[in-house]
Amino acid sequence: MRILFFGDVFGKPGRSLIMQELPRLRHEYKADFVILNAENLADGRGITEKVAKALWHSGVDAMTSGNHLWDREEALSYIAKEKRLVRPLNYPANSIGNISCRLEKGNLALDIICLTGQMFMPPCDSAFHGFDTFWNSRKEPEIPLLVDFHAESTAEKRAFAWHIDCRAAVMVGTHTHIQTADSEILPGGMAYITDVGMTGSHDSVIGVKKHIILDRFVNNIPQRFETSDKGLMINAVFIELDNSGKAREIRRIWTKEELQ
Repeated sequence: MRILFFGDVFGKPGRSLIMQELPRLRHEYKADFVILNAENLADGRGITEKVAKALWHSGVDAMTSGNHLWDREEALSYIAKEKRLVRPLNYPANSIGNISCRLEKGNLALDIICLTGQMFMPPCDSAFHGFDTFWNSRKEPEIPLLVDFHAESTAEKRAFAWHIDCRAAVMVGTHTHIQTADSEILPGGMAYITDVGMTGSHDSVIGVKKHIILDRFVNNIPQRFETSDKGLMINAVFIELDNSGKAREIRRIWTKEELQ
């Protein structure tokens, strides 16, 4: 099984880059499934039905999310009904959205979940306990599981990876928008990276026009965030699983325009 996972897709520049490059990348990597983190799709915060539909049409198979998923009130009904969009499972049980998604293609199947961290993040339940509860309730544990752990702390992500190795097939970290250089296969056979990074403008501060963030740091004056559209870069990973559901390869992907 061959999987492409795109890190936090930020705003219109990130969406446009996916729609432009996905056919080429899908062909190049012969990907069976394409997944992306969608919590920043709509101008950097949240998701809307309109922007999601364009990405489904471009060939995306499933979307994970994080703490910004519900930022746009007009999207709540869409989040509730869209089965291919996954919310963090360690939020309250009555949170809007689906806690898992299964992708199927021929004789291939992949389950997808996401969770959020507790360190330096909005309140949520323990990802460790949440994962264990989910795992113990699975009716088909032989189907490979991809986990998006949306968290700030690298230590929390690393600890969580050790906790789920031998159970999940893949753990990809998201949220920090900076790709880490630690992709590996852990001893239990799980493909791992601390953070996949961000797909969007890297002539920015994690997606926002850099002069706005610089003004906040230098002058302490808040301004409305605006999405940057320069220096576009794809941050993604390619993962291949063997027939037993163990990882055979994880490879970091980044393609970029030169910054001016």
